[in-house]
Amino acid sequence: MFKKRLTIVSATLIVILIASISSAVFAANPNAPRNQTAQVLNIGVLGASDSPTAQGVILAVQRFNAQGALATAGGTAYTLAVVTANATTAQEMPAALDNLKKNNVVAIFGPDDDKLATDSLPALNGAGVPIFTAATTLAVKGGGLLFRTRAADNWRMSALADVLLTDLKKTKFAIYQGTNALPEQVSELVSALSKRGNAPAPPVIQTAEGKVSDSVKVLLDSAPEAIIAFGDPAPLAELLRTLSGGGYTGLFVTPRADNRTFIQSLPEALRGGIYGVTTWPYSWDTPDSADFLRDYVASFGTVPSFLSASAYDSAVALIIAIKNAGIAPNAIHDAMLKLPNSDSLQGRFNPALGNNDLTASVSIVVTNRYGTPILIGRYEETGRVKIVTVKPTNVPPPTLVPTATPDGVVGTMKNTINVRSGPGANYDVIGQLKKNEQQQLVGANQDLSWYVINFRQQQGWISAPLVSVFGDARTLPVVAAPPTPIPSPTPLATATSTAPPQADIILVSASMNPPVPQPGVPFTLLAVIKNQGNIDAPAFAIATSFKPGDVYSAVNLPGLGAGQQTTISLTGTVNGTGIEKIGIVLDLNKQVDEGPNGEANNLPEFAYKVDNPYLAQGTINLVPVNSVDFQGGTPDVSFDGNNLAPLGATKLGILSGVQLGDVTYDYLSPDKIAAATPIPTANLTAGSVIGIYTAEGKRGVLRVQGFSGSTLILDYFIYGP
Repeated sequence: MFKKRLTIVSATLIVILIASISSAVFAANPNAPRNQTAQVLNIGVLGASDSPTAQGVILAVQRFNAQGALATAGGTAYTLAVVTANATTAQEMPAALDNLKKNNVVAIFGPDDDKLATDSLPALNGAGVPIFTAATTLAVKGGGLLFRTRAADNWRMSALADVLLTDLKKTKFAIYQGTNALPEQVSELVSALSKRGNAPAPPVIQTAEGKVSDSVKVLLDSAPEAIIAFGDPAPLAELLRTLSGGGYTGLFVTPRADNRTFIQSLPEALRGGIYGVTTWPYSWDTPDSADFLRDYVASFGTVPSFLSASAYDSAVALIIAIKNAGIAPNAIHDAMLKLPNSDSLQGRFNPALGNNDLTASVSIVVTNRYGTPILIGRYEETGRVKIVTVKPTNVPPPTLVPTATPDGVVGTMKNTINVRSGPGANYDVIGQLKKNEQQQLVGANQDLSWYVINFRQQQGWISAPLVSVFGDARTLPVVAAPPTPIPSPTPLATATSTAPPQADIILVSASMNPPVPQPGVPFTLLAVIKNQGNIDAPAFAIATSFKPGDVYSAVNLPGLGAGQQTTISLTGTVNGTGIEKIGIVLDLNKQVDEGPNGEANNLPEFAYKVDNPYLAQGTINLVPVNSVDFQGGTPDVSFDGNNLAPLGATKLGILSGVQLGDVTYDYLSPDKIAAATPIPTANLTAGSVIGIYTAEGKRGVLRVQGFSGSTLILDYFIYGP
């Protein structure tokens, strides 16, 4: 849908659409009256007219208007226009929304600031028109007419954690949380690293009165291999300069790596080698990105940001939805959710993610010596995906490109080759790979004459001369050869036998939609299934039983060709909450002959979390002597500088050895939270998790961020209803 090579002055619109969408977005409608004058249809933007979001929407509108009037299925022709109204606080939001609605806007883009979007949720949800926000915090929950245009923080932090642990092989992390950093982002990163067994040191929280040099000392005391920093651009630049002056030589990681204000605040010597996470880097070398970059610069004289790209993607989708369904808010909503999973500037547009999230595309970048973000990893809801870098015609190639491969070192088979159990012809053949099939190389022997791959859940070896390598094979770890097999006695006058061709069904990846299902609410497990065998698989079934409650779900596939993969959906609704692990049965009725090795991998496990939604969440600074009410009603706890004390009917209980991600509603049973006695500060260490029953009987969890002087800083998460 969003593969496009358009210019403002182009005579032809090229929009690739799937069959469910009209391929002639601007074709004349046969039901439209002749000589009809096009009406003006306004799209609103919350922000300045020269903001990145406004300019992204404007560029989409200019490109479509260049092709003529937009004819809807109802026979009305429209010319598109953009109007703006600024709001920098939640108090200003209602007036800005009213101003836009007086201009009869069909939809509104913004706000894009996480805090402003969170604080303005009541006004946004009551606007009565579709709202498209680029806010990534999970505190902003899509639904109704509210859409999210960028990958949410859980997708972004999970991708960042994967690159840090898998690609960069780092295990010791320190986190810096600037004065204006959102604790939700920090919590998502801590959770992502902890789930992979690499919990970072407690975050170092910068206070407004504190010195950056003091924070640097605390960061360096933990001897980290990587420091991940959250906050505003200027303070982050000061942090990196101070770290460098203090002799720090490890990795510096920040979501601001592609922010020009941040980069330009650094001396040239510090601009390279900074890792970051974004949803679209302007240097991504694809035809669509190059066209967008060129036309954007030509129109506005500045480089587009990820906000411009997300606004452009969603504006294109909005216009197609209007073409298909008209301008009524609910009709636009329904049409948006019916649009197919398609290519977009950010990567993939996928309204089937749930909660009105429109994409899960994440890009991991590292800056070159000039501070330009270079793409090194891409992620979708299915996991890591290959980076497409097809260069556009008539566009000069960039002088600086990443030297690392997108997924490590990748091998392409020159012909059909044998996969063996060790590096030599004397080892057993355990399977075959077809010509042009690609495999990630995970190791090699000492002289690089054999490469190691993960093959059917075991170690496989392939001969190096038979493989074309993309990437630097010298970076592969050296893998010791397994014991040389003992040759069997030579049989007398027997024919040479070869392994029969067989299918082999495997699970490539799986993800839950929504990521954390709720009790009593339908959810979907998206599973990518592949036949990595050398013959086609006949029809077969895939099934699982969701927990809690063993809720059965199955789907039938008509078959799967050799080397092909497909995505299936297993749906369910469960009652109760918990951290669950299930087996996914890949060939339920044993319809596919996979041989012993293939049958052994037909029950992969998948872990997920089911939990109730939060009624209230946030961060609170408790100054002695003070009390706090977490969700409305009467005060729940007080802090006198020495003790955190329950008030009224409130009960507290320290959850020893528990991470926040381990807690669910049902986990907070009365036997764990029975104390009506105060908790002394000696037990309020950074990272401590405390269960709570509020004065009104609501279950919840508190997490200690740490102390700033005598002030206790707590994250709180209170469950509803």
